[in-house]
Amino acid sequence: MRAPSGLAAFRTDLSDLFGSDARLHAFARHAAFALVPLVLAIAFGLLGTGPDPRHNWLGQMLGYDFSQVWIAGRGALAGHPAEVYDLPRHLANQQAEFGAEAGQFAWHYPPVFLLPASLAGLLPYPAAFLAWMFFSLTLFVVAIWRATGSRDAVLIACAHPLVFCNLAYGQNGLITAGLLTLGALLVDRRPLIAGCLFGLVAYKPQLAALAPLLLLTTGRWRCLSACIVCVGAQGLGTLALFGWSPWQGFLDTLALSNRIVLTEAWSGLDINAGAFGAARLLGGSVATAWAVQIAVALAAVATVWRIWSGPARIDLLAAALLAAAPLVSPYVPLYDLAPLVPASVLLALAAHRSGGLTGWERALLVASPLCAASLRMVAASTGLSLGLALSLATLLLVARRALPVRAPAPVPAG
Repeated sequence: MRAPSGLAAFRTDLSDLFGSDARLHAFARHAAFALVPLVLAIAFGLLGTGPDPRHNWLGQMLGYDFSQVWIAGRGALAGHPAEVYDLPRHLANQQAEFGAEAGQFAWHYPPVFLLPASLAGLLPYPAAFLAWMFFSLTLFVVAIWRATGSRDAVLIACAHPLVFCNLAYGQNGLITAGLLTLGALLVDRRPLIAGCLFGLVAYKPQLAALAPLLLLTTGRWRCLSACIVCVGAQGLGTLALFGWSPWQGFLDTLALSNRIVLTEAWSGLDINAGAFGAARLLGGSVATAWAVQIAVALAAVATVWRIWSGPARIDLLAAALLAAAPLVSPYVPLYDLAPLVPASVLLALAAHRSGGLTGWERALLVASPLCAASLRMVAASTGLSLGLALSLATLLLVARRALPVRAPAPVPAG
């Protein structure tokens, strides 16, 4: 019996996945056509709604991580913005709203995140969760479209497991990736807009810090000024709306956050895909993990600074920032690897403009979704961090394409 032509084409694409850019693109497009509708149906339908306002159709808590964002916003609107930094009170509020299965999320965000949380808190919880997912995905799609102008690129990016991870849990990794991507693409053409986009990532300072550092060290003063003004405006807005109490709570809980997130790893060692987490996962002490983290972060900063100081195209500048951001942070939960998706898309775009992918670049594009889908399983079973490997590989391949190779000095005759 003859196989359907679509299936035959899919098998042909798969057979030459590592040997041809055209085959790789065709395979990714075919896979995305099947996966994206499925991902959206599961995220927005099966997991995004449910038989009651607090549970999805699988009987699980609706929104998981997003639940505490909504709780924080509701508390701020009710005149209790500092409760989110009182851990016992915050956990009790989660349980009171969502039942005994909740009450497991500590709030580590700076008070500026109370601004979008309060907007979410204006809506009933199911509507707030769907709106959060829709906004996150829309911003991510706009960033990929702005970077590539390609419907195929948008479709393939949306099929990445990290996109589903963020949607299913109601996390903010897609927002972070979208803002950093758009900011990096506009850094020289629209520096004021770019600075504001970078400043909006202040809710996640461990990922936001690299951009202003690059702006400072490469002399992009207008963009840096806009970034500082944007962060300051958010801080002043938080003070005006909620007073000093949440800021005091945030400062008072910094040591607790460090203990929960890094020292004791309440969420599990396998969830942290940064260099710090990789060292701890292999059995290293906290001191060893910090040493590894500092070394990796310095190397990443030096690499991306060289790229941003040179003549590289804007797509490679953006890819370098996106790939390096997770390497700078000591805490990189899986969903915060989302910037690697536009980084790999931009790398592929640069390769296409220069004549095609190298073998290593093609291998990265194949490995990225596979690694992302199996990060926690591999970490738990082997003690190896695929997330760190993926971040390092992405930055190295971006640097290999972005940094000019100096020709060897001629050898004198005789």
